[in-house]
Amino acid sequence: MLENLIIENFAIIEKVDLQFEEGMSVLTGETGAGKSIIIDALFMLTGGRANSEMVRHGSKKAVLQAVFSVPDNQKLRDLIARSGVAGDDNELIIYRELNQNGRSIIRINGVLVNLKTLAAIGRYLVDIQGQNDAQQLLNPEEHLPLLDAFGGEKITQFRNDYQELFQKFRSITTRIRNIQTSQQEITQRLDLLKFQQEELQEANLQPNEENDLLDARDKLRNFKKIADRLQLTQAALSGEQGGAIDSLAEAVHQLQDIAEYDDQYAELAKTISEAYYTAQDVGRDVDEQLSELTYDEAELIRIDDRLQLIHSLERKYGTSVADVLDFQAKIEKELSLIDDDEFDVERLQVKQNDMRQLLRKKAIKLREVRQKVARNLEKNVNQQLNDLLMSGAEFAVHFDQVEGYISSGIDKVEFYVQTNVGEGMAPLVKIASGGEAARLMLALKTTFVKQQHIISIVFDEADTGVSGRVAQAIAKKMLTISTDSQVLAITHLPQVAAAATHHYLISKLTENDRTLTQVAPLDEDGRVHAIAMMLSGDNITETALANARDLRQKF
Repeated sequence: MLENLIIENFAIIEKVDLQFEEGMSVLTGETGAGKSIIIDALFMLTGGRANSEMVRHGSKKAVLQAVFSVPDNQKLRDLIARSGVAGDDNELIIYRELNQNGRSIIRINGVLVNLKTLAAIGRYLVDIQGQNDAQQLLNPEEHLPLLDAFGGEKITQFRNDYQELFQKFRSITTRIRNIQTSQQEITQRLDLLKFQQEELQEANLQPNEENDLLDARDKLRNFKKIADRLQLTQAALSGEQGGAIDSLAEAVHQLQDIAEYDDQYAELAKTISEAYYTAQDVGRDVDEQLSELTYDEAELIRIDDRLQLIHSLERKYGTSVADVLDFQAKIEKELSLIDDDEFDVERLQVKQNDMRQLLRKKAIKLREVRQKVARNLEKNVNQQLNDLLMSGAEFAVHFDQVEGYISSGIDKVEFYVQTNVGEGMAPLVKIASGGEAARLMLALKTTFVKQQHIISIVFDEADTGVSGRVAQAIAKKMLTISTDSQVLAITHLPQVAAAATHHYLISKLTENDRTLTQVAPLDEDGRVHAIAMMLSGDNITETALANARDLRQKF
């Protein structure tokens, strides 16, 4: 609900700080006192467009602020989250600043937002009849969702079953269309993938294969150099004229001969001895390498051919064998995800036709359930109209079948009304303005208040042009609505004022040659006095006071 409304330097209001409660609140006062200005401020705070003329004369800016407690409405909470508005999930603080230069600043829970975001959130917070003409009820696009919401679980399961099948039907229909329009492209893509798959499978590349082949090729290409160097190494280590091994052996012998005279000689002998044995091991390894060293020209040709294939694949699919293998894995995965049958248009069309027949059965069943709910809705609204003393009025739910299938079914739904006997039914959006239209909207709001999930409903002189029994009927309906949504009503009718749970008196005064608007919450005595003034004018009599008390007791 709307908990707090602060208005500063807005039109003729210098500053007003209003605390609101649950239930039904009325704002009364003389014409021109500023009642509608308060509603205008609330309209600005929920997405209405503003201009600099709304700033109080002599002030640089107008400041508007409202605090709403947010109900457990998942759609509203999701919208708030998508808007980037943080803070307490159970409270919204809306701030709007209007400057004389036309600039407007909007914050929700301290976060800057644009007017579009404010309006989107605002439609869940306040519905002002008289300002936006109950736009949801007058919008034909909203009528089917309202009917479904009114039907509740009676419709939900049938609608969900239909929509689940509709999504599958639309998916297969889209797939058939895409295949038909791009059959050649799809075929070419499949041919390319299969060619690439076969080429890479035939190549059978192995990780690190390229480096191993390059090493092997270098050995074969440098066979003579390697053989020469190994032979020279062999000769240096153990040649016929004496090699390094013999020299090391001699050095070991000489040092061992004097090792007993100094520990350092002994250590040198040990070190050279280790080198001697290492040189012997190396000599044996060199001999083994020479014995195994062979030149295979056919193997060199095979390696060159293999490397040429690898480099060719790298030019096509990647800069290294690892890249090529990654590419191969990707096309294998893409091909595994493609079921060749999925490109069989004839098979898909058979499946589509079977699905269409089932979809039609579900759509017809959904329509039948909706039509039953529509009859209950008509009965409910017409009872509300009768309660509002509109016995000649009639409400009806009109079904029009669409061509093909849409996500909501096979019908479009629009609300029709007849305000007087013999006038004929017409779309709700075309109803005439005036007292009858106001009562019709009141009847609809009474019926749909739970489905619309609106926090606060404002009636801006929606009771204009009625009196007597009709006024009392309107008051009762507003009070009924207030059990599900907070109601704020500007009224000149004593019956409506008497029915409210809270009463605010708006007055205008002149101070320092400036006009000011004041708002005061009334206690019970103040309410009786205000209602008596509405009954008899400034000359309040005991009879008027008695009548006011009598009106209060009726509610």
